[in-house]
Amino acid sequence: MVPDTFFVSLQEALLMTLERNPTVAIQRLRPAVAATRVREESGAFEPRISAQAGTGRTRSQRFLGTSPSPFELTTEQVNTQIGISSRLPSGTTVAASASISGYLSSIYSDQYTGELGLTVTQSLLQGLSPGYHLAGLRRARLDADISRLELKAAAETITAQVEQAYWRLYLTDQEREIRAESLNLARAQLQETEERVAVGRLPELELAAVRAEVATRREAMIDAESRYEQARVGLLYLLNPPREDAWDLQPALSDRPFVPAVELDPVTLHEQLAMRYRADVAQAELDLRKGVLDLQRTRNGLLPRLDVFIALGRTTYAESFSASVPDPGSPFYSVSVGAALELPVTRREARARHARARYTHDQFELALNNMRRLVQRDVRSAYVEVGRARQQIEATGVARELQEKKVLAEQEKFRVGRSTNLLVLQAQRDFIASQLSEARAMVAYLEALVHLHLMQGTLLERRGIQPPNESRESVDPNKYRGSAAP
Repeated sequence: MVPDTFFVSLQEALLMTLERNPTVAIQRLRPAVAATRVREESGAFEPRISAQAGTGRTRSQRFLGTSPSPFELTTEQVNTQIGISSRLPSGTTVAASASISGYLSSIYSDQYTGELGLTVTQSLLQGLSPGYHLAGLRRARLDADISRLELKAAAETITAQVEQAYWRLYLTDQEREIRAESLNLARAQLQETEERVAVGRLPELELAAVRAEVATRREAMIDAESRYEQARVGLLYLLNPPREDAWDLQPALSDRPFVPAVELDPVTLHEQLAMRYRADVAQAELDLRKGVLDLQRTRNGLLPRLDVFIALGRTTYAESFSASVPDPGSPFYSVSVGAALELPVTRREARARHARARYTHDQFELALNNMRRLVQRDVRSAYVEVGRARQQIEATGVARELQEKKVLAEQEKFRVGRSTNLLVLQAQRDFIASQLSEARAMVAYLEALVHLHLMQGTLLERRGIQPPNESRESVDPNKYRGSAAP
């Protein structure tokens, strides 16, 4: 069965991969997971409503006065309460409540009590800084930004892999054609040699060398077919077509390699772009900010805990449930103020946490500085490779033209008896090698450009692609920097 052929351009291949590739799909879930952590940390400052209701009955005996016989006492307790509380980033805890409780007795008069209460607690030392209470939420937000940067990095990596796979398939297809042409040249040389041997113009020993060359080129053709199949399967894996016979599809590439007419900007400009757009640099900076948050939180944890509070209440008394509804204007009230101090003797645990946060912060700072140096090295190395590959295109093109003329000359000399099979076959091998070198140089140049843009972190932007599932709240790489790219 002839496999189905489908035409695909480079841009279509990129979009198909970003939409369907399982690696991207897995990475796309990370921002969603991180967003749940942000919502979880935000919940610490949400008001909490509580309510409870209960009743109880007690039967007991009591001796009253001088009566020698006890009285049976039956009591019922009724309690209902509703409250709301909230913790603020300022270290303040506010709680308000309203309750009605009743005491019903078989001996005494029924009594219901309604109460309104307001309690405010304020941290004065440990916990006074908003940064102490907001550290968890801010860390979660930084983690969400990091997850989006990781998604961008994954999308860039897979984009580079698709471009490399696309041009690798093109190159192996070109190699197949060149190898097939070289095999035809060897067979034509063998046929011409056989004709010359048949008429006695060449000795029969000449056939061995030509037949050996035909066999060698056939081996090279088999290897070229195998490399093409490997490249075809590699591209299909990245594209992940939604078909049961996906592995049997035959991609037909619509695009051909080309050399852009623009010249490279100075390498320092590429370094500046990398510092601005590289996801790993931005991630290292966010890690450093997380370290700063941990330092602030643990430094605050070294302080003693001193909380002051004030509690206000209004109480209503009545003989029925309906009449005991709490009344803010009741003349009966309660007021209490106080303070609570907690001071660990050695503070060993808090000091250990702060020391660990300080060491971790120093690690993040060193890692960021090292990351920037690595980026400079990566960009400069990729920049040099682009220049080398560009020069190789011109050199291999000239070599291929000269080798083609050399082949034609040797073949013509062979026909008039002034050359040998060995020289003709050697000229053909040199011509084939020059063709392969020219094709490889063209693809190597495109791959070098892709690698340079990947090292800059601008590959997606240059392809007009936004990271998949990127929300409007996604992180700006310059959000945590003071400099801007040119």
